[in-house]
Amino acid sequence: MTRGEWIAIAAFLSSILGWGINIGVVYASVQDHERRLEAQESKMDVLVPRVERIDANVTFLAERAREEREDRMK
Repeated sequence: MTRGEWIAIAAFLSSILGWGINIGVVYASVQDHERRLEAQESKMDVLVPRVERIDANVTFLAERAREEREDRMK
């Protein structure tokens, strides 16, 4: 085999190695994102009931303020 063929083989192998490294980096990034999303979803499970309670309180207070305005206008 000539030196050019060895260089071509080495270039091919380094290209395959580069692809392998890139795939590993992308896979690690995807796993990290999945972990972070799961953490956010668990936080949302806690926040949703709180927001619903706040919304109910705001609705109640808005209705009460509307009734008080109507009573003052009478």
